[in-house]
Amino acid sequence: MSTATLTQLAIHGGPKAKTTPYTTGKRYLDNELAYLKDALEQNSLFYANPKAKWVKRACEMMKTYTGMPYAFMVTSGSAAVHLGLIAAGIGPGDEVILSPNTDTGTAMGIIEEGAVPVFADPEFTMQLSVDSIAKRITPRTKAVIVVHLAGEPAPIDKIVEFCHAKGIKVIEDCAQSWGAKLHGKPVGSFADAGCYSTNDYKHISTGDGGFIVVRDETTFRRVANYGDKHYDRLFGGSQYQQHHGVNYRVSELLGAVCVAQLEKVDQITSRQHDIGDRLRGLLKGLPGGRMAPQSEGAYSSYWWSMLLVDVEKMSVGRDELIKAIQAEGVGVDSSQRYDLVQFDLYKKRVVRPWLPEPLNQYPFTQPDGREYHYSIDDLPRQKQIMATGIRININTFYSDQDVDETAAGIWKVFEAYAKA
Repeated sequence: MSTATLTQLAIHGGPKAKTTPYTTGKRYLDNELAYLKDALEQNSLFYANPKAKWVKRACEMMKTYTGMPYAFMVTSGSAAVHLGLIAAGIGPGDEVILSPNTDTGTAMGIIEEGAVPVFADPEFTMQLSVDSIAKRITPRTKAVIVVHLAGEPAPIDKIVEFCHAKGIKVIEDCAQSWGAKLHGKPVGSFADAGCYSTNDYKHISTGDGGFIVVRDETTFRRVANYGDKHYDRLFGGSQYQQHHGVNYRVSELLGAVCVAQLEKVDQITSRQHDIGDRLRGLLKGLPGGRMAPQSEGAYSSYWWSMLLVDVEKMSVGRDELIKAIQAEGVGVDSSQRYDLVQFDLYKKRVVRPWLPEPLNQYPFTQPDGREYHYSIDDLPRQKQIMATGIRININTFYSDQDVDETAAGIWKVFEAYAKA
């Protein structure tokens, strides 16, 4: 690509690198409407009604998709992760290791069960590793949640082997990683539980929704009952109302849409992979910037991509680069939305402000006197990623021209601001 000069940048009045709007498309073009009509004609939208079939069909498709023998559909990816913690036997005072660069839904269930989030420092892949987890293990560590962020697989095979040898359960958060694989095996099928989201901001969408997949019938009964008020509907009712549960069940309407979306999930994620790989290739050799590295054996479904800035090689900071790239018409943003440790919840440690102290700080303040405090300074790689990362938007409907112009806009800005 040709070298740009500062005056050529769009932010200074030059022509934009992105010459046309990004290509868009409709997500619900195939069988969604027909399946919704069929669901309505059942005259019941309750998933456990004898006439109901769509939630059951979606769960069967998930079992085939993941290769896991049991699947339960729930209201959200956050609910799925919560049930993953139930599958792992998490309780009050337990410690659960996770990465700070995730959505708050990953940690929500930990706090809800009275357990304690313990943040490990991610690698520059944005994923946890055996080394980063090992540094946070204590005698109270009960589970690890591995977040395959942005469709990039973590080294989950090595993590599971390491954790299981220590008696620690592993939960996979696959909310952003539909279609992602490690050594040819789908993420979500390595650990004790795999958790998925069908929220509107995921590869496939039912508006909101999700799945948990597990390996054995006993665990499946536990999570299915916990997610349906312990009615024991799927198991003959012998445990009816014997134990606690919440209401995470979904209607047949979500099941119907989900079946239609699952029919094309491979098409969607393979296109995301092609777009991401094309972008990664075009940005190779970028002066002062590099794409976040990938785990060995990873097949990414690129929900978005991370560009890491070498600020020592640039004449302006990360935020100025973002503004200049955005002025070129290119869809980028900072990485700072994925930084739980700097949210007020963890800085101020007030969980339920309507309760008196110290109850309002539980579980960060434990009954046995333990106190948990959080600081970004304890996570140097996360701190660097948050300060230097540029999130590049990726969409299934992008054309090759969109990808090429995205790369051209980034090159234009980086060449202009790279130090001689």
